[in-house]
Amino acid sequence: MPGVLVKIRSLYPSLPAAERNVADYILQNAEQAPHSSVHEFARAGRVSVASVSRFVRKLGFGGFREFKLELARETTIDLRSLYQAITPEDSDPDIARKVFLGNIRSLEDTLKLLPVDDLVAAATAVSIAPRLVVFGIGGSGYVAHDTALRFSFLDFNAEGYSDASQILLHAMRLRPEDVAIGISHSGRTAMTVEGMRIAREKGASTIGIANNPRSPLKDASSWFFCTSFPDSRVKMAVLSSRLAQLCVLDALYLLATRHREQLWDVAQVNTELDRMLRYKIK
Repeated sequence: MPGVLVKIRSLYPSLPAAERNVADYILQNAEQAPHSSVHEFARAGRVSVASVSRFVRKLGFGGFREFKLELARETTIDLRSLYQAITPEDSDPDIARKVFLGNIRSLEDTLKLLPVDDLVAAATAVSIAPRLVVFGIGGSGYVAHDTALRFSFLDFNAEGYSDASQILLHAMRLRPEDVAIGISHSGRTAMTVEGMRIAREKGASTIGIANNPRSPLKDASSWFFCTSFPDSRVKMAVLSSRLAQLCVLDALYLLATRHREQLWDVAQVNTELDRMLRYKIK
């Protein structure tokens, strides 16, 4: 089960301003927060006690006491040291360390959020799909093309699209047995969400991957997988979230391959690729 801080970071982009203030207080005072009263939470976040209570319920807790006990168990070590905002005073080694630790924690938190049963179900759908399309805009577009290429290597009919008009046209061509994957860090990329919505209207299965558990992309997805990268900390989340996206897609790829009834001779494909891409040493 994901921990309190993981849930907070995942929900953060979708929180209203008052609840985001409470989230900021917790994330910036992870060790002190379990020892604070509900009134201290409210004062620190400049919100009402009712806002604190709504925030706690949104995290899935029945009450404030239950929330504090779970947070206390989670913060027995200094979680803030794992990744912090990069500052002008940081040395070059400090920056490199923060980037690596931030990415490591992002992958750990994404794994905690990952519903494995859903991942297996999605992979099974991919394994029998006559056609797989992958949508993404901007940085997510590179991930979309890379994903389609990898599936193509194993004889999947896979295509990646990062142009708005192509996403629209190919979403409209999908059939009920096909699968569409939509990738968006924010989960609010209009064309990706629209492509997935159209794909679902056509009866295709849809798989969404985003960093926001309450995003429009989730609403357009048959299966949704939430990555985790703390936007409020190391300010490179859009780039770093690709690592978590790629890990989810790698797992999907390997599971779909395992469930695929018939594949190319992978060794022969690799031999041919090696022959075409590399000159032999004389």
